Amino acid sequence: MSATVYNCPHSHRSETPDFCSVCGSEIAGAAPSPAAPAGSSSACPHCGTATEAPGQVFCEVCGYNFRTGGSGVPPAPMAPPAVAPVQAAATIPSPLVSTPPVADVRWDLTVEVDAALYGTPNPDAPLGQPAQTFTLFDEESLLGRGGTDVRVQIPIRGDAGVSRRQARFTRRLDGTLTIRDLGSANGTQLNGKELVAGVETPVADGDTVGVGAWTRITLRGLRR
Repeated sequence: MSATVYNCPHSHRSETPDFCSVCGSEIAGAAPSPAAPAGSSSACPHCGTATEAPGQVFCEVCGYNFRTGGSGVPPAPMAPPAVAPVQAAATIPSPLVSTPPVADVRWDLTVEVDAALYGTPNPDAPLGQPAQTFTLFDEESLLGRGGTDVRVQIPIRGDAGVSRRQARFTRRLDGTLTIRDLGSANGTQLNGKELVAGVETPVADGDTVGVGAWTRITLRGLRR
């Protein structure tokens, strides 16, 4: 005589009417299910389908594995984790290095005799000598006594106190001007202050340079 089986809420075929003999779920008032067909050795514990052969490995309905006790359906392969696309590093253009143009500034130097250059009038100063104006066209311009052995852009004549290589003026790319005493015998003054030999010193429009015994040079920076 076939044993009575009961329907589990989870589709198991339970041998007990109150709690499922497979999963333990309560079977309250469940109606008995038809017994497994004769000749079957057992029923699938997952869905209750009767096995057709004693050596059957998988349930033909749900794929339950009778040997391992697990589902016979292989799990769906897990999708690989999303990988954020690698963004190419932004290419930062390197700044173009260029030489800035020379500022549009013209420097004029006016050379004149000042007998009272150092306070006390010098009786040997050649008064009445006309002033001379020189424009600095070169990047570097040499100031000194003119002679055959030294080429100067700003020649000073008639003042024996000026060295052959007295000072050098340098025009910068930004239009500014500097002066450097070249180790002259009597030194170079800027606005009445002695310059340190060999040191570049900026000058400005309206500055005065004193050299020799009585030579005054007035600087003018003119915008073109």
